[in-house]
Amino acid sequence: MSESEEARMTPLPPPPPPPQGTEAPPQQRGPDVDVAYRIWPPTRTTREAIISRLVGTLSSPSALSTRYGALPVDEATSVARAIEQEAFASAGAAASADDDGADVLQAYAAAISRRMLDSVQPRTRIASAPPAIVAPSR
Repeated sequence: MSESEEARMTPLPPPPPPPQGTEAPPQQRGPDVDVAYRIWPPTRTTREAIISRLVGTLSSPSALSTRYGALPVDEATSVARAIEQEAFASAGAAASADDDGADVLQAYAAAISRRMLDSVQPRTRIASAPPAIVAPSR
């Protein structure tokens, strides 16, 4: 083996330990800092990801499309945008400034699920409805 190959195969020494007696400034220590995280409202990127996921669920093979039928991608896109916008508006109306948004986010998710089912169930009823019987004219 050449010297360069041996050097590559030799494990690197571990990094040196931090110097003794040094502590992070008080504002950087985890337990001492009072940090509030808010998960509502979701970012635009998150909302777009939700719409994308809805389009996939509505237009490709899934448990929902197996039961109710798949939508064409362009129709699924417009339906998904409407579902997300309606759910966002209804959940946003329930948001308050003094909570972290967890309850609002849960309501948002429930509204999306409910609206998604509401959007595909009428199609099934229309598609499975028996043909109308037309009485012969006399």
